[in-house]
Amino acid sequence: MVLAFTSPSDDIIVQEGVFAYNFIASGTIKAGQVVEVNDTMKVRADPTANDTSWIGVAAYDVTDDEYLAVYGPGNIVRCKSSGAINVGTRVAVNSLYGHVGAPQAGVSNEACVGIALETVATDTQVRVLLL
Repeated sequence: MVLAFTSPSDDIIVQEGVFAYNFIASGTIKAGQVVEVNDTMKVRADPTANDTSWIGVAAYDVTDDEYLAVYGPGNIVRCKSSGAINVGTRVAVNSLYGHVGAPQAGVSNEACVGIALETVATDTQVRVLLL
């Protein structure tokens, strides 16, 4: 027997802050952007599509040298989508500035961020279970 996935009937509860770690920002970072650590142990929001060094998602907007809470794996967070995404799709760091999107055709080394928990259109927020 094969069970089909159905979308949840109730809104997904985002439990933000459960596994957040504090870092110092390197540059301006917006809430929901995927971030990586630079060589001075600060975080920045510019991982690329072929980059596997992401560490989490920014909890809120900050500017250079401000403290930032970063949600890591195991959290359900809201990220900015770079394109249309279907529920259950593995999402990856996209070449747009810290956004997530469906894997690109022919790119085998994309950094998988998590699983989309809803279907969304381009340039909207998508709930993602971080892996």
